[in-house]
Amino acid sequence: MQQLTDEKLLSFIKICESEFNTLAEIHKVLIQNNIKCSIEELRLKILPLHREGYIGNEPTDDGVNMYYIIFNPEDTTESPTT
Repeated sequence: MQQLTDEKLLSFIKICESEFNTLAEIHKVLIQNNIKCSIEELRLKILPLHREGYIGNEPTDDGVNMYYIIFNPEDTTESPTT
């Protein structure tokens, strides 16, 4: 996989068609944006983001894992109030 930062990956997840996305849907968006990677490379990027709380995982009744963004640091454009 190209040097894809976690922040950039979160941005690509955000532009997916729905709020909840499968690994395949995320992979499709990456390929559409000329980012080539294997399924295993994508798993290796997604799992730490899930483990660290940046994305959530909601399994469906049929066992498909649906991922969603919990926090994207690039979305924090507001300055904290003092």
